[in-house]
Amino acid sequence: MTKQLSNATTYADERQNVPDVMSPILSFTPDDGLMLVIRGMVSAGSERGFPIYMDLRDTNGDPLPEDTRLAFKYKAPGMDDAQTVTHPLDHIRPWNALTLEEQQDAEYIDQVKTILKNTDTALQQGEIPDLNVRDIDELRVSVKSSAQVDWDNSRFYIDRNAVREV
Repeated sequence: MTKQLSNATTYADERQNVPDVMSPILSFTPDDGLMLVIRGMVSAGSERGFPIYMDLRDTNGDPLPEDTRLAFKYKAPGMDDAQTVTHPLDHIRPWNALTLEEQQDAEYIDQVKTILKNTDTALQQGEIPDLNVRDIDELRVSVKSSAQVDWDNSRFYIDRNAVREV
């Protein structure tokens, strides 16, 4: 069953990032007995990857700076540090330039995709890349930005077609 993941999901934990340090702003941990499967490819658009939709704002209500870096990280029990599982984004310019509605439009959807690190290998083997997040694991969205995210004014979604709950 597909699942919409957002900062408002019961699985989500909104966090305050540390300015100028790659740090988590959001984490997802499924309920006991469940697992989330993040599919690295969706049928929307023509490029590889999965869409994320976001409007990240600071405490003044301004968009986070365009040079904000973003990456998904995975942490399982026994791991000392979270592992980066997507190719880090060097900037968030497309998300700042487009409204949430425009980000979901077929014309722009390829501009707001992120790519799992194992995508090329999986595709070469004829598989669809994915990431399994168990109920004891944590999927983090981390940023490096000169500004702090204000969750009262921000929104973040992972495309419904990219997430399955099993």
